[in-house]
Amino acid sequence: MNRSFVSYSLILFVAIVVGTVLNALSRDQHVADQEERLTLASASFVSVLEQAIHEKVLINKGISAVFEADQALSLAQFMRTAETMLAESEAVLNIAVAPDLVVEYVYPLQSNQSVIGLDLRQRPDFARGVNRAIEQKATILDGPFDLVQGGQGFILRSPVLVTQNSAEERRVWGMISLVIDKNKLFTSTGFFENSPNLELAVHNHQGDLLFGAPDLRDRDPITAPVQLYGVDWVVSVAPPDGWAQSSPNMIRLWAVVAFFTVLALLVMRAFNWAYSRRQRAETQLMEAIEALEDGFALYDKNDRLIACNQRYRELYRVSADAMVIGTSFEDILRYGLKKGQYEAALGREEEWLAERLRLHTSYGTPTEQELNDGRWLRVVERLTPSGNTVGFRVDITSLKDALARAEAASAAKSYFLNAVSHELRTPLTVVLGYNTFLANPEILPTFRALEDAALEADTSQLQPKLAAYNDDVKRFSKQIDTAGHQLMALINGILDLAALEEGTLQLRREVVSLTPICKSVVEQLQADAEKKGLKITIEGNAADVFADPTRIRQILYNLVGNAVKFSADGDIIIRLSTSNDMVLVEVQDCGDGLAPEDQAQIFDRFGQLDKSNARATGGIGLGLPISRELAELHGGSLEVRSEKGEGSVFRLKLLAHRDQTEAAPQYR
Repeated sequence: MNRSFVSYSLILFVAIVVGTVLNALSRDQHVADQEERLTLASASFVSVLEQAIHEKVLINKGISAVFEADQALSLAQFMRTAETMLAESEAVLNIAVAPDLVVEYVYPLQSNQSVIGLDLRQRPDFARGVNRAIEQKATILDGPFDLVQGGQGFILRSPVLVTQNSAEERRVWGMISLVIDKNKLFTSTGFFENSPNLELAVHNHQGDLLFGAPDLRDRDPITAPVQLYGVDWVVSVAPPDGWAQSSPNMIRLWAVVAFFTVLALLVMRAFNWAYSRRQRAETQLMEAIEALEDGFALYDKNDRLIACNQRYRELYRVSADAMVIGTSFEDILRYGLKKGQYEAALGREEEWLAERLRLHTSYGTPTEQELNDGRWLRVVERLTPSGNTVGFRVDITSLKDALARAEAASAAKSYFLNAVSHELRTPLTVVLGYNTFLANPEILPTFRALEDAALEADTSQLQPKLAAYNDDVKRFSKQIDTAGHQLMALINGILDLAALEEGTLQLRREVVSLTPICKSVVEQLQADAEKKGLKITIEGNAADVFADPTRIRQILYNLVGNAVKFSADGDIIIRLSTSNDMVLVEVQDCGDGLAPEDQAQIFDRFGQLDKSNARATGGIGLGLPISRELAELHGGSLEVRSEKGEGSVFRLKLLAHRDQTEAAPQYR
């Protein structure tokens, strides 16, 4: 208890000392910043003030130069010159010209007429500045004065010097006087707009206040001299509330000190609390690790075992005895190899060990591991931020068994599909073959013999009946033929689908011209199109392609057949063109079109958008999916562009044939 009290007291004492020192340093820094800011402000004010005075001096000298050049300058010429020079100078009240020190010209004349005729020598307060300007033959700024016009202002006097008989001697012809409003001279500097939080005062060398706060000299201000054109002024600048006696951040600073003091006290308190709970936390962590259904192990930076749960030991029963804290991962592996635990390592132990150690340090690459008891484990290892390695072992034996059963079922399905398709196609071929005789019974010898016998019998009613019988046989034969070809197309589609899934579909490529194939497809579907009032036309031409003609015909038959199937009336257009190295075949129908969300579904296997219409249109949704896969197998593509109510355009893209065609792969 006493130790804790001393520790807390020491923290509080250090906090008070640190806070006091920081507050003093912050206050000194703040005062220094104030001094620097005020010094810059005073220097800026003096610079702008001197510039304003220089501008007025240039005006005075300009007027003086005019009269030095022409002493007989007329009043009108003076007025124009003065108006031009004073156009941008708001602080100037007037400018007067006094030949022989008697004012004759003044601008502006209005409100300054009382100045005309004034003898500068009759005003003792003016005479001092006039005499200085004459003696020094230089411009003198004098004042402030109570002006004849009213108010106070400074007078800038410049003597007009003219040449005597000798070029080296010059005499004073008269005086140019520029009257400046006192307050405007100082306020025109813009000091108070740019430094609103500062106070300023201007005193002359006698200490008289010319402008600004009257008591500023008693507040230890920052000063700057103004010495030009006979004036000796002192500019003083000070903070309005006086110099800082404490840091402006004192409350914040002490709040920070208090925060860290409390934080230090809490840290000390938490340290004891955390230490007391460390053992319990470790116990809870190990209990949680043991509760995991998967194997868990933790290795340090040197790859030595830190901890593992019982499930980890159960999964590696053969090498469980080697799983002692501090044992390296490699030693545990070698123990398992010695016991024959890893099925894949038998006969190649060192090679397997090197590969396993490499995977162990690749971090994040899951691997599968077969044990000698037939179980399969999924191994996942991760590197922690502290450099340790965390390993998880998941028993995937049941998953592997299920996968094997699924693969076997898939193989059995494919075998069954192929077998059934072939078994269906064999008798169907026989049916279609013999159906030819039904469609054309006159080629049968027996039918011809029957026909001859009927004719020889000379019965009037036998021949019409024989003709009726012949018509029925042909009609039934046509229905059998249509259904048989539909069934054959379905079986061929199933076989193609199976070959595509297995990657065994073989292409027999050659140079193919698309126009004859398109014409053949149109001829085959022309009858069905005419029954629905549809017209099929072929437009354009295209370059040859290097492809399997049978498969290209299959694609085009599916596209044009779908156009006929789903169009009610109108035109079906087949467009052929070549763009760069690609051959384009577009089939445009006049059907209802497809919504955007349905355009991808039509290429799904066994997919039909309108299930209720499936029996009316026929098919099970294999034509377009197989056509797209055949196009991609040729290195091309099959796309659709459609709008609801506007019909659809199916575009087949194929690579154009080149003279130097490389051997293309024949299997997918």
